[in-house]
Amino acid sequence: MFYLKDYIKIKISGFLFLLIFSFSFTLTVAQTKTNLEIFYGLVDSSVAKINQSISSNNLKIVFSTGDYYSLFQNQVIADFVRHGRTILSDSTKTSSDFEAIHYSIDNASVNYGDMERNGLLGDFVMQRKIELSGSYSISKETINSKRFDFAYTDTVSVDDAKAIENPSFPFTQAEVPSEPFFSGLFEPAIAIGSAALAVILFFTIRSK
Repeated sequence: MFYLKDYIKIKISGFLFLLIFSFSFTLTVAQTKTNLEIFYGLVDSSVAKINQSISSNNLKIVFSTGDYYSLFQNQVIADFVRHGRTILSDSTKTSSDFEAIHYSIDNASVNYGDMERNGLLGDFVMQRKIELSGSYSISKETINSKRFDFAYTDTVSVDDAKAIENPSFPFTQAEVPSEPFFSGLFEPAIAIGSAALAVILFFTIRSK
């Protein structure tokens, strides 16, 4: 005959298994943004800042990003258009009702922090910090340069490092830190010990 206490023992045993082994699994709730996607977001922030200081709807944009960061030029133009500005080409005949935007990027970098476990036996994770800085000026006749500096910080899986980088753009890449020495030394023993403990608890509860 099946008694209630037997049912409770089975439930407790199953709970113990799940509790111990759940440390080794990590649930990915959302897809991690790539480093390049985050850079585009920081460029958006720089344009939003500049846009607050613009009085004219007609703009001419002069870029000083060089070949290294030239891929952001179209993003800058598109952002100003989304803010309701009209971008004039060099060949466009204009009146005095326009402003020249001098836009420059001098640093775009990615840095990864130290590697650590996400939980007792979870995946290795690391802090990711992405920075974008440069300068801009808004002028009709005079140029007064101002700085912009934006940063983004989050935590990413070490296994995703290659997926979030873009080999075509070196500034999206960074050195991945080494695995902690003690982590690699003791974690196999912890995993084996946890499994053994679960088995012992299971049969101990079943025998009572």
